[in-house]
Amino acid sequence: MTPVGDVRPLHVDAAVVGLGPAGSTALRLLASAGISCIGIDRSTFPRNKPCGGGISARTLPLLPPGFLDEIPHQITSGISLTFRGGPSQNQDFGRPIAYQVRRDEFDMQMVEAARRAGGRILTGVETVSARREGEGFVLRAGDRVIHARAIFAADGATSRILRDLDPESTRHIRDHPALRPFTSAEAFGTLRHPIDDRHVAIDLGLVTGGYAWSFPKKDSSWGLGVAGFLGPLSDPRGEFARYLESRQAAVGESDVLTWPLPNFRSVRHGRVPGLFLVGDAGAILDPFLGEGIYYAILSATRGAEALIRELSRKDRETEAAVTRASTAYAHFVKGTLWPDFSQGARLAQVLYRFPGFFFRITRRHPGLLALYASVLTGKHDYRSFSRAMILRTLFLLIPGRTPLSGPAL
Repeated sequence: MTPVGDVRPLHVDAAVVGLGPAGSTALRLLASAGISCIGIDRSTFPRNKPCGGGISARTLPLLPPGFLDEIPHQITSGISLTFRGGPSQNQDFGRPIAYQVRRDEFDMQMVEAARRAGGRILTGVETVSARREGEGFVLRAGDRVIHARAIFAADGATSRILRDLDPESTRHIRDHPALRPFTSAEAFGTLRHPIDDRHVAIDLGLVTGGYAWSFPKKDSSWGLGVAGFLGPLSDPRGEFARYLESRQAAVGESDVLTWPLPNFRSVRHGRVPGLFLVGDAGAILDPFLGEGIYYAILSATRGAEALIRELSRKDRETEAAVTRASTAYAHFVKGTLWPDFSQGARLAQVLYRFPGFFFRITRRHPGLLALYASVLTGKHDYRSFSRAMILRTLFLLIPGRTPLSGPAL
Protein backbone atom coordinates (compact mmCIF):
# COMPACT_ATOMS: atom_id res chain seq x y z
CA MET A 1 0.00 0.00 0.00
CA THR A 2 1.20 3.53 -0.74
CA PRO A 3 2.72 5.14 2.35
CA VAL A 4 0.64 8.02 3.68
CA GLY A 5 3.76 10.09 4.23
CA ASP A 6 4.45 10.36 0.47
CA VAL A 7 3.46 13.99 -0.29
CA ARG A 8 4.06 14.12 -4.05
CA PRO A 9 1.04 15.33 -6.05
CA LEU A 10 -0.69 12.50 -7.84
CA HIS A 11 -2.65 12.63 -11.10
CA VAL A 12 -5.19 9.87 -11.82
CA ASP A 13 -8.21 9.33 -14.00
CA ALA A 14 -10.34 8.27 -11.02
CA ALA A 15 -10.17 8.59 -7.25
CA VAL A 16 -12.29 6.28 -5.11
CA VAL A 17 -13.10 7.61 -1.64
CA GLY A 18 -14.20 4.89 0.76
CA LEU A 19 -13.16 1.25 0.42
CA GLY A 20 -16.16 -0.67 1.64
CA PRO A 21 -17.86 -3.05 -0.79
CA ALA A 22 -18.77 -0.23 -3.21
CA GLY A 23 -15.42 1.54 -3.28
CA SER A 24 -13.28 -1.59 -3.40
CA THR A 25 -15.42 -2.94 -6.26
CA ALA A 26 -15.03 0.26 -8.28
CA LEU A 27 -11.28 0.34 -7.64
CA ARG A 28 -10.83 -3.31 -8.63
CA LEU A 29 -12.75 -2.96 -11.88
CA LEU A 30 -11.08 0.30 -12.88
CA ALA A 31 -7.60 -1.01 -12.13
CA SER A 32 -8.30 -4.26 -13.99
CA ALA A 33 -9.23 -2.20 -17.06
CA GLY A 34 -5.99 -0.23 -16.92
CA ILE A 35 -7.60 3.00 -15.71
CA SER A 36 -5.23 5.00 -13.50
CA CYS A 37 -6.94 5.13 -10.10
CA ILE A 38 -6.41 5.33 -6.38
CA GLY A 39 -8.55 4.24 -3.42
CA ILE A 40 -8.65 6.16 -0.15
CA ASP A 41 -10.09 5.21 3.24
CA ARG A 42 -9.79 6.61 6.73
CA SER A 43 -9.65 3.11 8.23
CA THR A 44 -6.92 0.54 8.12
CA PHE A 45 -8.00 -2.97 7.21
CA PRO A 46 -9.22 -5.24 8.66
CA ARG A 47 -11.62 -2.91 10.45
CA ASN A 48 -14.36 -3.63 12.96
CA LYS A 49 -17.76 -3.46 11.24
CA PRO A 50 -20.81 -4.75 13.13
CA CYS A 51 -23.24 -5.50 10.34
CA GLY A 52 -25.77 -8.11 9.34
CA GLY A 53 -23.24 -9.27 6.77
CA GLY A 54 -25.69 -11.12 4.57
CA ILE A 55 -24.43 -11.48 1.00
CA SER A 56 -27.55 -12.31 -1.00
CA ALA A 57 -27.28 -14.99 -3.66
CA ARG A 58 -27.86 -12.44 -6.42
CA THR A 59 -24.55 -10.78 -5.43
CA LEU A 60 -22.34 -13.71 -6.45
CA PRO A 61 -22.14 -12.90 -10.19
CA LEU A 62 -20.78 -9.45 -9.27
CA LEU A 63 -17.91 -10.85 -7.18
CA PRO A 64 -14.61 -12.23 -8.50
CA PRO A 65 -14.85 -15.97 -9.27
CA GLY A 66 -14.45 -18.07 -6.14
CA PHE A 67 -14.29 -14.98 -3.94
CA LEU A 68 -16.31 -16.38 -1.05
CA ASP A 69 -14.06 -19.45 -0.94
CA GLU A 70 -11.35 -17.16 0.48
CA ILE A 71 -13.27 -16.21 3.64
CA PRO A 72 -15.30 -18.07 6.28
CA HIS A 73 -19.01 -17.95 5.52
CA GLN A 74 -22.21 -19.61 6.59
CA ILE A 75 -24.67 -20.59 3.87
CA THR A 76 -28.29 -19.86 4.72
CA SER A 77 -31.06 -21.54 2.75
CA GLY A 78 -34.17 -20.63 4.71
CA ILE A 79 -36.05 -18.13 6.84
CA SER A 80 -37.25 -18.33 10.44
CA LEU A 81 -40.01 -15.72 10.77
CA THR A 82 -41.47 -14.56 14.08
CA PHE A 83 -43.99 -11.93 15.11
CA ARG A 84 -43.11 -9.89 18.19
CA GLY A 85 -40.82 -12.57 19.52
CA GLY A 86 -43.46 -15.32 19.40
CA PRO A 87 -43.34 -18.82 17.90
CA SER A 88 -41.52 -19.08 14.60
CA GLN A 89 -42.52 -20.38 11.24
CA ASN A 90 -39.59 -21.92 9.42
CA GLN A 91 -39.12 -22.65 5.78
CA ASP A 92 -36.07 -24.06 4.02
CA PHE A 93 -35.88 -23.47 0.29
CA GLY A 94 -33.28 -26.10 -0.52
CA ARG A 95 -30.81 -23.69 -2.10
CA PRO A 96 -28.72 -20.78 -0.84
CA ILE A 97 -30.49 -17.47 -0.43
CA ALA A 98 -27.59 -15.72 1.30
CA TYR A 99 -24.01 -16.20 2.46
CA GLN A 100 -23.31 -14.88 5.94
CA VAL A 101 -19.91 -13.26 6.52
CA ARG A 102 -18.21 -11.02 9.02
CA ARG A 103 -17.66 -7.63 7.45
CA ASP A 104 -14.12 -7.21 8.76
CA GLU A 105 -13.09 -10.33 6.81
CA PHE A 106 -15.24 -9.62 3.75
CA ASP A 107 -14.14 -5.99 3.38
CA MET A 108 -10.49 -6.91 3.86
CA GLN A 109 -10.67 -9.42 1.03
CA MET A 110 -12.46 -6.90 -1.19
CA VAL A 111 -9.64 -4.41 -0.64
CA GLU A 112 -7.04 -7.09 -1.29
CA ALA A 113 -8.77 -8.01 -4.55
CA ALA A 114 -8.56 -4.37 -5.63
CA ARG A 115 -4.90 -4.23 -4.67
CA ARG A 116 -4.12 -7.41 -6.61
CA ALA A 117 -5.85 -5.89 -9.64
CA GLY A 118 -3.35 -3.03 -9.52
CA GLY A 119 -5.30 -0.44 -7.57
CA ARG A 120 -3.22 2.05 -5.57
CA ILE A 121 -4.48 2.32 -2.01
CA LEU A 122 -4.16 4.90 0.77
CA THR A 123 -5.54 3.83 4.14
CA GLY A 124 -5.47 5.43 7.56
CA VAL A 125 -6.28 8.82 6.02
CA GLU A 126 -8.10 10.77 8.71
CA THR A 127 -9.41 13.61 6.54
CA VAL A 128 -10.42 13.77 2.89
CA SER A 129 -11.84 16.82 1.14
CA ALA A 130 -12.63 17.56 -2.50
CA ARG A 131 -13.26 20.53 -4.75
CA ARG A 132 -13.95 21.08 -8.41
CA GLU A 133 -11.07 22.56 -10.37
CA GLY A 134 -10.90 23.02 -14.14
CA GLU A 135 -11.80 19.82 -15.95
CA GLY A 136 -11.63 17.62 -12.87
CA PHE A 137 -11.28 17.53 -9.12
CA VAL A 138 -8.64 18.16 -6.51
CA LEU A 139 -8.68 16.01 -3.39
CA ARG A 140 -6.70 16.51 -0.24
CA ALA A 141 -6.21 13.18 1.47
CA GLY A 142 -4.29 13.84 4.65
CA ASP A 143 -1.10 15.46 3.41
CA ARG A 144 -1.52 14.20 -0.15
CA VAL A 145 -2.89 16.24 -3.07
CA ILE A 146 -4.63 14.19 -5.74
CA HIS A 147 -5.85 15.45 -9.11
CA ALA A 148 -8.60 13.25 -10.53
CA ARG A 149 -10.82 13.50 -13.59
CA ALA A 150 -13.55 11.46 -11.89
CA ILE A 151 -14.48 10.69 -8.30
CA PHE A 152 -16.32 7.66 -6.95
CA ALA A 153 -17.84 8.75 -3.65
CA ALA A 154 -18.22 5.58 -1.61
CA ASP A 155 -17.82 7.16 1.80
CA GLY A 156 -21.13 6.28 3.37
CA ALA A 157 -24.48 7.79 4.19
CA THR A 158 -22.92 11.00 5.53
CA SER A 159 -20.60 11.39 2.54
CA ARG A 160 -18.06 14.17 2.96
CA ILE A 161 -17.46 14.13 -0.80
CA LEU A 162 -21.12 14.85 -1.51
CA ARG A 163 -21.12 17.65 1.04
CA ASP A 164 -18.03 19.21 -0.54
CA LEU A 165 -19.06 18.92 -4.19
CA ASP A 166 -22.83 19.38 -3.98
CA PRO A 167 -23.61 21.31 -0.80
CA GLU A 168 -27.07 22.22 -2.13
CA SER A 169 -28.02 18.55 -2.02
CA THR A 170 -27.06 18.21 1.62
CA ARG A 171 -29.01 21.38 2.49
CA HIS A 172 -31.95 19.86 0.63
CA ILE A 173 -31.82 16.83 2.95
CA ARG A 174 -31.57 18.99 6.07
CA ASP A 175 -34.56 21.08 5.00
CA HIS A 176 -36.83 18.09 4.32
CA PRO A 177 -37.23 15.78 7.35
CA ALA A 178 -38.82 13.04 5.21
CA LEU A 179 -35.47 12.64 3.41
CA ARG A 180 -33.37 12.11 6.51
CA PRO A 181 -31.68 8.75 7.11
CA PHE A 182 -33.36 5.87 8.85
CA THR A 183 -31.50 4.21 11.73
CA SER A 184 -30.23 0.82 12.78
CA ALA A 185 -28.53 -0.67 15.82
CA GLU A 186 -26.29 -3.70 15.37
CA ALA A 187 -23.80 -5.92 17.18
CA PHE A 188 -22.36 -9.42 17.24
CA GLY A 189 -23.56 -11.66 20.02
CA THR A 190 -24.50 -15.14 21.15
CA LEU A 191 -27.95 -16.68 21.56
CA ARG A 192 -28.92 -18.63 24.66
CA HIS A 193 -31.17 -20.81 22.52
CA PRO A 194 -29.64 -20.78 19.01
CA ILE A 195 -31.91 -21.41 16.08
CA ASP A 196 -31.11 -23.44 12.98
CA ASP A 197 -27.97 -21.80 11.60
CA ARG A 198 -29.10 -22.58 8.05
CA HIS A 199 -31.79 -19.94 8.46
CA VAL A 200 -31.86 -16.18 8.79
CA ALA A 201 -34.16 -15.13 11.61
CA ILE A 202 -36.50 -12.20 10.96
CA ASP A 203 -38.89 -10.70 13.50
CA LEU A 204 -41.78 -8.48 12.42
CA GLY A 205 -43.67 -6.20 14.79
CA LEU A 206 -41.11 -6.01 17.56
CA VAL A 207 -39.42 -2.99 15.95
CA THR A 208 -41.43 0.12 15.22
CA GLY A 209 -41.86 0.46 11.46
CA GLY A 210 -39.18 -2.09 10.61
CA TYR A 211 -37.79 -5.48 11.56
CA ALA A 212 -35.14 -7.24 13.63
CA TRP A 213 -32.73 -9.91 12.49
CA SER A 214 -30.33 -12.62 13.60
CA PHE A 215 -27.82 -13.79 10.98
CA PRO A 216 -25.58 -16.80 11.77
CA LYS A 217 -21.81 -16.59 11.38
CA LYS A 218 -19.31 -19.37 10.81
CA ASP A 219 -17.67 -18.79 14.21
CA SER A 220 -21.00 -19.57 15.98
CA SER A 221 -21.67 -15.90 16.73
CA TRP A 222 -24.69 -14.08 15.37
CA GLY A 223 -25.05 -10.74 13.63
CA LEU A 224 -27.96 -9.08 15.44
CA GLY A 225 -29.74 -5.88 14.56
CA VAL A 226 -32.84 -3.73 14.25
CA ALA A 227 -33.79 -1.14 11.66
CA GLY A 228 -36.74 1.11 10.95
CA PHE A 229 -37.92 1.89 7.41
CA LEU A 230 -40.96 4.08 7.95
CA GLY A 231 -38.93 6.70 9.77
CA PRO A 232 -35.86 7.01 12.02
CA LEU A 233 -36.17 4.96 15.19
CA SER A 234 -36.54 7.34 18.13
CA ASP A 235 -34.58 4.98 20.38
CA PRO A 236 -32.63 2.43 18.29
CA ARG A 237 -30.65 1.15 21.26
CA GLY A 238 -33.83 0.65 23.26
CA GLU A 239 -35.48 -1.22 20.37
CA PHE A 240 -32.33 -3.33 20.05
CA ALA A 241 -32.32 -4.10 23.77
CA ARG A 242 -35.91 -5.36 23.55
CA TYR A 243 -34.97 -7.61 20.65
CA LEU A 244 -31.96 -8.98 22.56
CA GLU A 245 -34.25 -9.76 25.49
CA SER A 246 -36.71 -11.59 23.24
CA ARG A 247 -33.86 -13.67 21.77
CA GLN A 248 -32.11 -14.09 25.13
CA ALA A 249 -28.98 -12.83 23.40
CA ALA A 250 -25.75 -11.74 25.03
CA VAL A 251 -23.96 -8.70 23.60
CA GLY A 252 -21.28 -6.48 25.06
CA GLU A 253 -22.83 -3.07 25.71
CA SER A 254 -19.85 -1.28 24.20
CA ASP A 255 -20.18 -3.39 21.04
CA VAL A 256 -23.58 -1.96 20.06
CA LEU A 257 -23.30 0.62 17.30
CA THR A 258 -25.96 2.70 15.58
CA TRP A 259 -25.82 3.49 11.87
CA PRO A 260 -27.67 5.81 9.51
CA LEU A 261 -29.49 4.04 6.68
CA PRO A 262 -29.90 6.41 3.74
CA ASN A 263 -33.28 7.19 2.26
CA PHE A 264 -32.99 6.61 -1.48
CA ARG A 265 -35.06 9.71 -2.22
CA SER A 266 -32.51 11.95 -0.49
CA VAL A 267 -29.69 11.96 -3.07
CA ARG A 268 -29.98 13.57 -6.49
CA HIS A 269 -27.64 11.90 -8.93
CA GLY A 270 -26.08 13.51 -12.00
CA ARG A 271 -25.78 17.05 -10.66
CA VAL A 272 -21.96 17.12 -10.73
CA PRO A 273 -20.27 15.90 -13.95
CA GLY A 274 -17.66 13.28 -13.20
CA LEU A 275 -19.05 12.41 -9.75
CA PHE A 276 -20.26 8.83 -9.22
CA LEU A 277 -22.24 8.40 -5.99
CA VAL A 278 -22.18 4.69 -5.17
CA GLY A 279 -23.45 2.58 -2.30
CA ASP A 280 -24.66 4.43 0.78
CA ALA A 281 -23.11 7.69 -0.43
CA GLY A 282 -25.61 7.56 -3.29
CA ALA A 283 -28.41 6.43 -0.92
CA ILE A 284 -28.50 3.16 -2.85
CA LEU A 285 -29.99 0.96 -0.16
CA ASP A 286 -33.00 -1.33 -0.41
CA PRO A 287 -35.91 0.47 1.34
CA PHE A 288 -37.78 -2.79 2.04
CA LEU A 289 -35.24 -5.36 3.23
CA GLY A 290 -32.49 -2.88 4.03
CA GLU A 291 -30.03 -4.79 1.86
CA GLY A 292 -26.98 -2.64 1.19
CA ILE A 293 -24.08 -4.86 0.14
CA TYR A 294 -25.65 -6.07 -3.11
CA TYR A 295 -26.64 -2.57 -4.17
CA ALA A 296 -23.27 -1.15 -3.15
CA ILE A 297 -21.49 -3.64 -5.38
CA LEU A 298 -24.05 -3.31 -8.19
CA SER A 299 -23.90 0.50 -8.26
CA ALA A 300 -20.10 0.52 -8.20
CA THR A 301 -20.01 -2.06 -10.98
CA ARG A 302 -22.33 -0.05 -13.23
CA GLY A 303 -20.48 3.18 -12.53
CA ALA A 304 -17.06 1.64 -13.21
CA GLU A 305 -18.32 -0.04 -16.38
CA ALA A 306 -19.66 3.27 -17.67
CA LEU A 307 -16.34 5.03 -17.09
CA ILE A 308 -14.30 2.17 -18.55
CA ARG A 309 -16.50 2.11 -21.63
CA GLU A 310 -16.12 5.84 -22.27
CA LEU A 311 -12.39 6.03 -21.54
CA SER A 312 -11.78 3.05 -23.84
CA ARG A 313 -13.17 4.83 -26.89
CA LYS A 314 -10.46 5.64 -29.42
CA ASP A 315 -11.94 9.02 -30.26
CA ARG A 316 -12.44 10.05 -26.66
CA GLU A 317 -11.85 13.52 -25.30
CA THR A 318 -11.30 12.89 -21.62
CA GLU A 319 -13.50 15.56 -20.04
CA ALA A 320 -16.44 14.76 -22.34
CA ALA A 321 -15.92 11.02 -21.81
CA VAL A 322 -16.02 11.37 -18.04
CA THR A 323 -19.15 13.51 -18.24
CA ARG A 324 -20.88 11.01 -20.53
CA ALA A 325 -19.97 8.18 -18.15
CA SER A 326 -21.30 9.91 -15.04
CA THR A 327 -24.46 10.90 -16.92
CA ALA A 328 -25.00 7.31 -18.10
CA TYR A 329 -24.53 6.09 -14.53
CA ALA A 330 -27.04 8.63 -13.20
CA HIS A 331 -29.54 7.44 -15.83
CA PHE A 332 -29.06 3.86 -14.62
CA VAL A 333 -29.75 4.86 -11.02
CA LYS A 334 -32.78 7.01 -11.81
CA GLY A 335 -34.18 4.83 -14.58
CA THR A 336 -33.55 1.35 -13.17
CA LEU A 337 -32.94 1.44 -9.43
CA TRP A 338 -35.27 4.24 -8.35
CA PRO A 339 -38.46 2.80 -9.91
CA ASP A 340 -37.79 -0.52 -8.20
CA PHE A 341 -36.93 1.17 -4.91
CA SER A 342 -40.14 3.19 -5.14
CA GLN A 343 -42.09 -0.06 -5.30
CA GLY A 344 -40.03 -1.48 -2.43
CA ALA A 345 -40.84 1.59 -0.35
CA ARG A 346 -44.55 1.11 -1.04
CA LEU A 347 -44.26 -2.50 0.11
CA ALA A 348 -42.50 -1.32 3.27
CA GLN A 349 -45.35 1.07 4.00
CA VAL A 350 -47.78 -1.84 3.94
CA LEU A 351 -45.76 -4.64 5.57
CA TYR A 352 -44.22 -2.63 8.40
CA ARG A 353 -47.51 -0.92 9.21
CA PHE A 354 -49.40 -4.22 9.27
CA PRO A 355 -46.77 -6.85 10.16
CA GLY A 356 -49.29 -9.10 11.89
CA PHE A 357 -51.33 -9.50 8.70
CA PHE A 358 -48.25 -10.48 6.70
CA PHE A 359 -47.17 -12.96 9.37
CA ARG A 360 -50.60 -14.59 9.55
CA ILE A 361 -51.02 -14.93 5.81
CA THR A 362 -47.54 -16.42 5.34
CA ARG A 363 -48.21 -18.87 8.18
CA ARG A 364 -51.32 -20.07 6.37
CA HIS A 365 -49.70 -20.04 2.94
CA PRO A 366 -45.92 -20.70 3.12
CA GLY A 367 -45.54 -20.17 -0.62
CA LEU A 368 -45.77 -16.44 0.02
CA LEU A 369 -42.73 -16.66 2.29
CA ALA A 370 -40.81 -18.33 -0.52
CA LEU A 371 -41.85 -15.46 -2.75
CA TYR A 372 -40.54 -13.03 -0.13
CA ALA A 373 -37.17 -14.79 -0.20
CA SER A 374 -37.07 -14.85 -3.99
CA VAL A 375 -35.92 -11.23 -4.06
CA LEU A 376 -32.62 -12.30 -2.49
CA THR A 377 -31.90 -14.80 -5.25
CA GLY A 378 -32.61 -12.35 -8.06
CA LYS A 379 -35.69 -14.22 -9.23
CA HIS A 380 -37.81 -11.13 -8.61
CA ASP A 381 -37.29 -7.41 -8.32
CA TYR A 382 -39.83 -5.46 -6.30
CA ARG A 383 -42.06 -4.72 -9.23
CA SER A 384 -42.35 -8.37 -10.31
CA PHE A 385 -42.48 -9.45 -6.64
CA SER A 386 -45.45 -7.12 -6.07
CA ARG A 387 -47.31 -8.43 -9.11
CA ALA A 388 -46.77 -12.03 -8.04
CA MET A 389 -47.67 -11.29 -4.41
CA ILE A 390 -50.91 -9.52 -5.39
CA LEU A 391 -51.87 -12.28 -7.81
CA ARG A 392 -51.23 -15.06 -5.30
CA THR A 393 -53.01 -13.19 -2.50
CA LEU A 394 -56.07 -12.63 -4.68
CA PHE A 395 -56.20 -16.33 -5.46
CA LEU A 396 -56.03 -17.06 -1.74
CA LEU A 397 -58.90 -14.69 -0.98
CA ILE A 398 -61.23 -15.91 -3.73
CA PRO A 399 -63.33 -18.82 -2.41
CA GLY A 400 -62.70 -22.12 -4.11
CA ARG A 401 -59.46 -21.03 -5.75
CA THR A 402 -55.98 -22.23 -4.95
CA PRO A 403 -52.76 -20.22 -5.20
CA LEU A 404 -50.70 -20.37 -8.32
CA SER A 405 -48.13 -23.11 -7.99
CA GLY A 406 -44.53 -23.24 -9.07
CA PRO A 407 -41.18 -22.42 -7.49
CA ALA A 408 -40.63 -18.89 -6.29
CA LEU A 409 -36.88 -19.11 -5.89
